[in-house]
Amino acid sequence: TSASPLTMANARLAAVLLLAVAFQAEAASDWYHKAHVRFHVFTKDTAHTTKGVMIQPDLDKQNVLDSGFNPDLDTKVLIHGFSNGVTSTAMQEPKDAYLTVSDVNVMVVDWSDLNPAPLYLAGVGNVHGVGMRVAEVLDWMVAEGLVKLDRLHIVGHSLGAHVAGVAGHNMQSGRVARITGLDPARPLINPKDIDSCLSPDDAELVDVIHTNAGTLGQQVTSGHIDFYPNGGKSQPGCNNDFTGACSHGRSHELFAESILHPTTFTAWQCEDNWAALHKRCEQSSVTATMGEHLTYSKPGAYYLETASSSPFGSK
Repeated sequence: TSASPLTMANARLAAVLLLAVAFQAEAASDWYHKAHVRFHVFTKDTAHTTKGVMIQPDLDKQNVLDSGFNPDLDTKVLIHGFSNGVTSTAMQEPKDAYLTVSDVNVMVVDWSDLNPAPLYLAGVGNVHGVGMRVAEVLDWMVAEGLVKLDRLHIVGHSLGAHVAGVAGHNMQSGRVARITGLDPARPLINPKDIDSCLSPDDAELVDVIHTNAGTLGQQVTSGHIDFYPNGGKSQPGCNNDFTGACSHGRSHELFAESILHPTTFTAWQCEDNWAALHKRCEQSSVTATMGEHLTYSKPGAYYLETASSSPFGSK
């Protein structure tokens, strides 16, 4: 039997209502992320502060310039992970290191409202929306002449690495020069879903440091070049690290040290990431320097050893 005209009309009405609800939900989501993702600018003048100057991007170019942001300098965007924020060590250490040795713009993306402990699932659920918001803001800054793509470097820790990936993947103004992932988060993240996690497609150069692979961090390669310090699973000095938090956090400690000491972390290439994870890499002539001052000749997985406490590398 065929459906009655009334039934068909009701079905069409239901479809229209569903589309309207979906549209409203999307609009609400956009508003929500605009309201709860904050951008803090740090320069040489505000390096000593923990919050810098919070800007109102895509509203007023002068507001950004008044923060001390200099369009002629390189821009470093730092994105934290689960249960962190602008004042957390994962953001303050690299911010301080950058502004100690160089004159750059540092912008910290604070999305702490959207991933508070213990609501990890909420953090995962907000990765895509926060990444889209970061992409929107960076596109606006490029259009306003505040940022140049070839001088833009995004650094993300844990879930923040995936936020960085989403941002880079969705920028409309072009490809970001570089994204660095610091132990990209593993729990509830599908590494095959390249639209929602860090991948080599997200920037001209994607480099990754794995320090708690298999627990809080991903084991799989996520960049053009992936480093596995001490095998990438657990780190020396992180005793009784049952949750993995110590090893997970070591990634941003190593990166911050690399900013201050350009040649401190020399690694050698492995056959693949399995060999790196199992410390079965023979020292070879194919080497790379891990961290901010990245140098390498071939992409792939790399292994190195570090100390159990700071300083972690050789000077």
